[in-house]
Amino acid sequence: MFKPPVISDRLRRVALVMSVILLVVVTVILLMPVPEGEGRLPRHVDKIVHFAVFFIVAFPAYVARMRFWPAILAGLVVYGGAVELIQPHFGRSAEFADFIANSLGVIAALPCAVWFRTRRQSKTRQHAQRDRPE
Repeated sequence: MFKPPVISDRLRRVALVMSVILLVVVTVILLMPVPEGEGRLPRHVDKIVHFAVFFIVAFPAYVARMRFWPAILAGLVVYGGAVELIQPHFGRSAEFADFIANSLGVIAALPCAVWFRTRRQSKTRQHAQRDRPE
């Protein structure tokens, strides 16, 4: 069974709060109506933005609660799909390609969060060994 690297409780709390705040901000942004002809990005740039936004939401969630990564992954993928389905009710368009970009952002954040936590854990160990009295 996967045992996530240990991080401090303070970092865990900060990451969890960041993730919740980012999720609220992303929800508001993704459901804001875009006036016709304004704010439209070229198709490929739009997909990069969707990928990045969901990566940014998922990363601190994984850092905060790595043990629950399957639930975080599934929850954010479902959330990304739900947002796409709801967008037409807010004057936006729903695109399957956006859903794919959202999902890929969530998936890509997982190995980055594992790397981050592993690095933090090794730095914590180094500081503890250095500070230990002989």
